[in-house]
Amino acid sequence: MTALVVLAACALLLTHRSQVRSLSLIFERYSTKSDFSVQDVAFLWLTNSADRTYFLAMTGGTNTFMPDTLTGLGRSKPQSSESYMVSSEFSDQKPIDVMDLVQQATQCLALAPHSAIRLRVALPLRGQKQRVAVLCLEPPTGTRPFWTNRLGGSILGVLPRSVGKKLMQRQPVVLRVWCDRELSLDEGLAKK
Repeated sequence: MTALVVLAACALLLTHRSQVRSLSLIFERYSTKSDFSVQDVAFLWLTNSADRTYFLAMTGGTNTFMPDTLTGLGRSKPQSSESYMVSSEFSDQKPIDVMDLVQQATQCLALAPHSAIRLRVALPLRGQKQRVAVLCLEPPTGTRPFWTNRLGGSILGVLPRSVGKKLMQRQPVVLRVWCDRELSLDEGLAKK
């Protein structure tokens, strides 16, 4: 029985290959005085080059869409004048648990295949320079392949039904997409 459990654990670890490389997070700029209602943030571009949709939980569980620059009065609307604030974590933080993020994701933003979205991220405290990662939810895709083959089926036959059901179903995966550079409040304030 122990050998079967070890084999099952190995199969679970080998069956999921995340597509983090299909997502990239690139620094654009720090906020400036001309940015409308936005202070002490960095603007980033999250690009999805995969053939699947990813979901981003908006901060606070509310719609965080915001125009970044004033429009009107004869001014034309710039192409990148809006952004969203989504769940993220800094390199010195304890990683967020998958289930916590799923529960917080009452308001989500979908990042369609082969698209990009402009995000804003709060800067770390003064005197700190840290990397930031945007948290993307990769939706589960059906039953894990291991459980559909002969060995997996025989293991499922021995396990209680409730345990087997949990093992067969995939949980959403949280992908951490790290920014291409470190962010600093001091550097952001110097640019203003």
